[in-house]
Amino acid sequence: MNSMHIINTFQVHIKLPDIFTRRFAALIPQQRERVNQLLEERVILNYALDMERSHLWVTMQAKDQETIMDVLATFPIIKDVKVEIFELAFFDSAPMGLPELIMN
Repeated sequence: MNSMHIINTFQVHIKLPDIFTRRFAALIPQQRERVNQLLEERVILNYALDMERSHLWVTMQAKDQETIMDVLATFPIIKDVKVEIFELAFFDSAPMGLPELIMN
């Protein structure tokens, strides 16, 4: 088996700053743009923010944790947050897609 093609799934927990400075708040549109790009590329599978706006959870696919770190380094907010990375044994999700068409 060629290990170069193995893709692993990681859960990234990002702790946001307790206080959003103007500088940090100004980075948010750039952050969303970067995340949207990575979602389109299927590097990020899920991106979630809690209601208190203090925690982000990101499910990502990559060959290893070092690659995850390289991707996270491209996040505009990265210097202002704390990050924990967990490799997942598995990642199941409900099928996503268009609803079934019903022809009358």
